[in-house]
Amino acid sequence: MASERILNNYYNIGGFNKPIRIGYMMKMIRDLKPLTEEEWRIWYLSNMHDEKYLDRLAFEMQQSISTQYNVSHGDCLDYIYDVMFRRTFLGYNKEKQALAILRDIIAPHVEEAPEKWDTEYFIDFYVYGKNGELIGIQLKPETFYMGHYQYKVDIRGKMQAFCHEQNAVAYVLKYVVNSGNDRITFSNAEIIDEIKGYL
Repeated sequence: MASERILNNYYNIGGFNKPIRIGYMMKMIRDLKPLTEEEWRIWYLSNMHDEKYLDRLAFEMQQSISTQYNVSHGDCLDYIYDVMFRRTFLGYNKEKQALAILRDIIAPHVEEAPEKWDTEYFIDFYVYGKNGELIGIQLKPETFYMGHYQYKVDIRGKMQAFCHEQNAVAYVLKYVVNSGNDRITFSNAEIIDEIKGYL
């Protein structure tokens, strides 16, 4: 496959991940609650967009990429399927794990963010403090920062907008996956103490 960096860059720049193109992925998978990646993929292709649609999306993506990178239509199609199905399913599972952990170690009333907050601000969870403070939490894999994707996706700007528009505070919780049991742990756990300070 072509360079992950190139594919990711053009996938985002071209807006091929926008809800208007592929739908609200996290909302759909949360509503479906699939047990396997295959169940998620079959549901999506049967109820949202079929293989022909995604093939056309891959063609558009490939056409948007400079020929100097030698990216094929197949590269783009493989990348789209990987992001939409495998990575979305993995993200959904990590989100479920994280929510259970946060409800255990922070407060039982931590909730999943509404669709608007997820898509507009990248806020995954929220909780209210003892004085009514709204606290937003964004979940990100540690590898996100290793790939320098934070420079391509305006996380800081989105979170600042959330804080300003919703009169809130917001935090990013970074996680790593334990290879032995596929469970997550937070690599910046000090953020949890900051959040608990509001509760």
